[in-house]
Amino acid sequence: MVLDDFVGDATAQRLLEYAIANEAVFLPSKVALGYEGHVDETHRVSKVNPDIESVMPLIEPMIRKAVADAIPRLGLVNVDSYFLEPEIAWSGDGAFFKMHADTLRDRANPRVLTMVLYFHKEPKAFEGGQLRLYGLGAQPGSSDYQEIEPRWDRAVIFPSWFPHEVLPVRCRSTSFEDGRFALNCWVHRISGNAT
Repeated sequence: MVLDDFVGDATAQRLLEYAIANEAVFLPSKVALGYEGHVDETHRVSKVNPDIESVMPLIEPMIRKAVADAIPRLGLVNVDSYFLEPEIAWSGDGAFFKMHADTLRDRANPRVLTMVLYFHKEPKAFEGGQLRLYGLGAQPGSSDYQEIEPRWDRAVIFPSWFPHEVLPVRCRSTSFEDGRFALNCWVHRISGNAT
């Protein structure tokens, strides 16, 4: 699902201002390794801020409404109870995230749905950074994919087990505010509560 004008200009602008004001708390992104994560710049280069509780009230109602619409539309079952795991990711020049899936299947409450919301300075100061969403079961190098452009206030929602990647970002500026910002939010099914 691709949803443009997802939270509205004013809310997207507040997210951007929050992210820029909190540049100091963004840390190098990690990739999953069991229950732990580790920095692996051969697989992922970006920075993230997982502590966004202060801005979640701005966007959580829209996210929950979109999740309620997406669950039947995308054919998910047994997602009667869930919790959200949000973070803001920043990508500057050279940032990327190679092909992966978001499920974290070895955890008690697996990720079942992924939502990405884009916001950035206008006019856009970067190029690239498209989300490449592959067909189920695709392997690296597969030509079975759809590319989605990161546009202002655009949300993308898809099942977490679909392979995907973030293509390299190109940005002439080194200023944090000129990068590609995305709010990533994963829906974790609460196991044992499904009917």
